[in-house]
Amino acid sequence: MQLEEPRTALPTTTLSAVWHGMGDLRLEQQPLAAMGPMDVMVDVVGCGVCATDLHLLDGSISLYRPPRVLGHEVSGVVRAVGSAVSHVSPGDAVALDTSVPCNTCFYCREGRPFNCPHRIPVNAGFSEYNVVPASVVYKLPPGVPPSLGVLAEPLSCAIHAVERGEIRPADSVAIIGAGALGLLVLAVARLRGATHIVVSDLDAGRRQVALQLGASRAIDPSAESLLSVAREMTDGRGVDCAFEAVGTQATIEQAFELPRQGGTLVQVSVPPVSARPSLPAYELFSRELTIRGSYIRTNEFRRAVDLLGTLDLSPLITHHFALPRIHDAIEAARTRQGIRVVVGQA
Repeated sequence: MQLEEPRTALPTTTLSAVWHGMGDLRLEQQPLAAMGPMDVMVDVVGCGVCATDLHLLDGSISLYRPPRVLGHEVSGVVRAVGSAVSHVSPGDAVALDTSVPCNTCFYCREGRPFNCPHRIPVNAGFSEYNVVPASVVYKLPPGVPPSLGVLAEPLSCAIHAVERGEIRPADSVAIIGAGALGLLVLAVARLRGATHIVVSDLDAGRRQVALQLGASRAIDPSAESLLSVAREMTDGRGVDCAFEAVGTQATIEQAFELPRQGGTLVQVSVPPVSARPSLPAYELFSRELTIRGSYIRTNEFRRAVDLLGTLDLSPLITHHFALPRIHDAIEAARTRQGIRVVVGQA
C-alpha cells in the first residue's frame, strides 16, 4: 500500500514589522488570519520601502492609526489558496494590490476606488507571510521573478500620473526627482510617446539610471538650471508636462515654472502635510496652467503587472534587507541610498 506523503502544515503566525506611532516600529510575532474560501496565503518575498512609510514613521502624514503592519509594495509566492480561488495556484509568483475598496460608495461607483472612504488597507508588506483576499492577488507574467513584483504598485502609480498628465506622442517632459517613482514615470512617459525628457536629481547614480531608461538629459540641479534646460530643448516655450516627484515645498514651487503656456504640472510625490508651496496666482491665470495631483491609482494595477513582463526595471532595486534588519532598511531609504530599498526574504 502506497502511503500518502504528509502535507506541510501552513504557518499560523508571522514575524511582522508593526508601527506603533511616531518613530516606533517593532518586530513582533503576529497571528495569521484563518484561510477562507476566497483567501490566498502568500510567502512575502519582498516589500519596497516607500516615502509613505517614511512619512508615517516620522509623523509628517497621518493616513492610519497605529498599530498596523506597514509596507504596501508587496510581492511574493503563493503558498496556499482557498477552495473558491482559481486565478492563482500554490507556487505562483504574485504582486499584491494592498487595498480593498467597498465597491458601493459614491467614489467606487465613479471609478475612483482609491478615494473610497471605507477602503481597507491589507496588512501585507513587512511580514514573512500573509493571508489576503484573492481580489488583491495578481499573477506575475512568465519569466518575471517575484523579487521584481515589488515594483508593480509604484509602477501603477506612475501609469496613473502619466495619464493625469495626458502625455501625447512627441510631448516634452520634465521630471523633478529620479527616485523609484520619478524613474517609473520616465519609463511610462516614454511608452506614451514623449520624445524629449529631462530628469533632475542630485544623485549621479540615479541620473545614470534615468539615461538608461530613456531620458534625453539627466541634470544635477546644483550645477545646471532645470528651467534653462527645459526651455532650451523646447525652443524657449517650457515643457508640455512637468512631474514633481520629490515632495518638498521648494521642488513643488520649482515645478510650477517648467510647463509652457497651457501646459500641465502633475504632483506625484508624497509631501508632508505641512508643505505650503507659494504659487503666483497671476501666472496660473495668464499661463492657463493645469495643475493636477496624482494620488495612488484607479484601475492601473493590472496593466502595471503586465508591463513588468516587457520593461527592464531591475536597475531600480538597489538595496535588499532581510526583515530582521527593517530598521537598517528604513535608514537606507531615509538617507536616499540607492533607488528602491526592499525588505524581505534573506
